[in-house]
Amino acid sequence: MKRLLLLCFFLLVSQFFGTVRAQDIEQVVKAKPFAINGTLGLGIGTYNSSGIPARQRAFSYLLSGAPTLSIYGVSFPFSVVVSDQQRGFTQPFNQYGISPTYKWITVHAGWQSIQWSNYTLAGYNFLGGGVELNPGKLRFGVIYGRFNKAIEEDLTLPTAFAQTPAYKRLGFSTKLGFGTPQNHVDLIMLRAKDEVTSLVSRPSSYNLTPSENLVLGMESRFTFFKHFIFELDASGSLYTRNLQDDTVKNLKLDKIDFIRDLIMLNASTQVLTAGHTSLGYQGKNYTILVKYKRVDPDYKSMGAYYTESDVQNYTVEGGVKLIKGQMQLNGAIGLQNDNLMKDKAYQSNRKIGSFNANFNRANYGVDIRYSNYGITQDRGLNPIVDTLRVAKTNHNLSGMLRYSLTDTLVSHSFILVGNIQSLIDLNRFTSAQNLSNSKTANFSYQLGFPKSGFNFNASLNYTVADIYLGHTVFFGPSLGVTKDFWEGKVGLSAAISLQQQKNNKIKAGNILNGSLNGSFRFTKKNAANLSINYLKSNSKDITLPSFNEIYSNLSLSHSF
Repeated sequence: MKRLLLLCFFLLVSQFFGTVRAQDIEQVVKAKPFAINGTLGLGIGTYNSSGIPARQRAFSYLLSGAPTLSIYGVSFPFSVVVSDQQRGFTQPFNQYGISPTYKWITVHAGWQSIQWSNYTLAGYNFLGGGVELNPGKLRFGVIYGRFNKAIEEDLTLPTAFAQTPAYKRLGFSTKLGFGTPQNHVDLIMLRAKDEVTSLVSRPSSYNLTPSENLVLGMESRFTFFKHFIFELDASGSLYTRNLQDDTVKNLKLDKIDFIRDLIMLNASTQVLTAGHTSLGYQGKNYTILVKYKRVDPDYKSMGAYYTESDVQNYTVEGGVKLIKGQMQLNGAIGLQNDNLMKDKAYQSNRKIGSFNANFNRANYGVDIRYSNYGITQDRGLNPIVDTLRVAKTNHNLSGMLRYSLTDTLVSHSFILVGNIQSLIDLNRFTSAQNLSNSKTANFSYQLGFPKSGFNFNASLNYTVADIYLGHTVFFGPSLGVTKDFWEGKVGLSAAISLQQQKNNKIKAGNILNGSLNGSFRFTKKNAANLSINYLKSNSKDITLPSFNEIYSNLSLSHSF
């Protein structure tokens, strides 16, 4: 009886405090009524520099804690920070909610973020409650809550610290569907409205108006003939941007006049649509997928934070597995354009293409990737001036080769990675200024002795970058060693790297980096770590100084 009373109390508290994952109520009752765990840490750091002004304090300290309180399996994390620059006690996730589940019933209370479709209720964080019922193949849900709280404009605060004013917004959404997660169709409605009287005065420095939104959508997925997969997510949005705007006189809606009872219609009301669909075939060793997406300009839903608008995509994707799955080939090609309403000065067209091939065995493998993204412009309302026309293509080619030899005594690993990126401007008037090409290569070798816990690594990198302003080369080696002692209780590591730079074939200087790290675990719950880092910059550029820096940090940690 006591557990039942405590559980009812917790459900009521969660209604006001906010999000925890859905839990089976039977498991919640069985959980421990009270538990606390977390970590405590102490860090001490030092810093010294010469040649430049200090970028950190000479001495610093940090005491931190992250306790987590659990009540019947529901976690309440906190954090405590005390340092030479900051002192604070925070509750990082101070919005709590609960979604207990019993068989086919789920109840939502407190702060929630629910995803029903991409264009209706799409993960917007609200404070409220709701219920989802899934008996058999029925898919029903309803939620109601506060989507925004009222925030008054504060002209006394600097812009950087002032909160963006907002009207109080209440919202309601419902879902009715039939099927399973693999085969279903859902009809979704969302209605949200700002309270005009929730602000004392309309903000003077923001273009803020009270709004209202009604969204109707359908989300579905079907698998048929075992191999075909069809998906559809489409919505229509009635969005009234200003509830105080003039109404439209003599507006006739005939058979759909009932919409007037659901949303205010006036001169600021927009009717916009958004959606995407795909049809795919999944065979034993290959797949092919055709996609289409269209979102009207300025499409919005009060149940979604952001939706990319004024975009239309056509995409074809495919993949095949060969040699018993050891080789995989995947590719995609598509077209994209904006200016769907034909009301922009110019229309941008994009071409998207990518290809990936990889072959992997236990001891060796190869991976090659290529992508091509192009953009051009066509005239919209205005003709295009040739000197300003955008026409670019971005090529990207990357590859990786690996080879390893491993046994119980010693292991060798070789990896070669390369990348070529090129931006081609097809406009002869601007191509010289937009030149951008780069080539990167990195070769690394690792030697390991599993039984002794000793590892050695070495690498060499080389980068060439060509831009309008000049030719730059970066190159240099790096070395590192690690060693474990006493069955991993003690660990030591050291690393050093040298990065050299040339600008237009003239030496620009180099940067030397070195580090030492040591760790010691006293017990399963107590550990210490010491690190020392050294940086030396030798500059040949008279505008950039040469300098040295050394950092050190000692940290102690305890878990409970």
